[in-house]
Amino acid sequence: MSYTKKVISGFSWELALKLVLYALTIIKTYFLARILEPADFGVFSLVVISLGISEAMTQTGINLTMIQSSHSVDYFLNTAWVISIIRGFLIGIVMIFIGYFMTLFFNEPSLLILINLSALVPVIKGFINPYVVIFHKKMLFFQDIVYRFGVQASLTIGTLLLGMWLKNAYALVVGLLISAVIEVIISFLLFKIKPVFEYIPSRAKVIFNNAKWLSIGSLLHYLVENVDDFLIGSITSTHSLGLYHNTYGLTHKATYEISKSAHYGTIPVYSKLTNQNDRLKKAFKKTFFTTTLIIVLIAGPIYFFDSQIINILLGEKWLESIPLVRPLILAGAIQSIFMICYTLMLASKKYKIMNDHLLLSLTLMTTFIWYFGSKDGLIGAVNGILYSRLLSLPIIMWFVYKYFSEKKNSNQAV
Repeated sequence: MSYTKKVISGFSWELALKLVLYALTIIKTYFLARILEPADFGVFSLVVISLGISEAMTQTGINLTMIQSSHSVDYFLNTAWVISIIRGFLIGIVMIFIGYFMTLFFNEPSLLILINLSALVPVIKGFINPYVVIFHKKMLFFQDIVYRFGVQASLTIGTLLLGMWLKNAYALVVGLLISAVIEVIISFLLFKIKPVFEYIPSRAKVIFNNAKWLSIGSLLHYLVENVDDFLIGSITSTHSLGLYHNTYGLTHKATYEISKSAHYGTIPVYSKLTNQNDRLKKAFKKTFFTTTLIIVLIAGPIYFFDSQIINILLGEKWLESIPLVRPLILAGAIQSIFMICYTLMLASKKYKIMNDHLLLSLTLMTTFIWYFGSKDGLIGAVNGILYSRLLSLPIIMWFVYKYFSEKKNSNQAV
């Protein structure tokens, strides 16, 4: 199969998965929005922040290293598993400390218990069989989609059942725990090849060397995607944060997940084309324009039917979030373009270029959310996100143009 066909195959399967998962999100949100209060979703958003920050701080890039490497997955398997297990415990410990300070900062007593409980999630997930990356490395997209769908379906079903039973934010956290256990079990049942607890320093060194800039990028990437929750929660309230959380999930994520589908299908191919500038540039252009077109087709109906979508999917007690829909859908579309460009940088190991843009985006977004949010509340903060994305857009496009120009000149010099 040619690289173009592999990209199309990967993108198509991943897009199909994202659409199915988006449908599951809508179903889950439809029911939970009527069972739980906005404040429950707001508190859960803060739990997710503590989890994400801890994961980003300890990023090792194990999966990406195994995808990029010419070595087989078996070569890294045992060492990768040991690193993953240790990392899981480290994340859990970091989460407990972060949870303590977040509880004091937001004055939410239940937050400490919820974060401590969710600290078990990374500990459990650290035991996942690293061999699952073989699906992505070998471009076995269908098998990978089935595996990840099973995990997400278990999360959706578990959370719904727990939501109907507990009727509070604990349902969302316990749902994460159940899903983590199921993912570990599935990862071992799927493969005959299983890791053993063996640490080989030379192989760990390869992983950690690749993680230097990647860890910084991962942390910046996480902050760009999640600092909004933290700032909105501190400027407004958990009620407003809950409104934002669910509106974000139905709008911004709808477009941003499309670019993640493109990322999934293209990064293994881009990694193989890094020394073939013309083919890489051609592949990037095709991905860019195709993905952008799909994003426009999905974002359009959400943009024009904002009030109907909120009223039908969330219900009357969520009508305050209608003004958030349009700026969030536009911000998500722009963020999707960023992701398409970051995929190119990741595959080419141009981490510094990506990190520079992430730092710029983070600075602009933090400044604008705080400034406009302090003036106009939740809608001001959301508009601040959109303004920061708009200012960052021409910068990343210039970075991409510069990347291909320098690569072309270096090839000509050779």
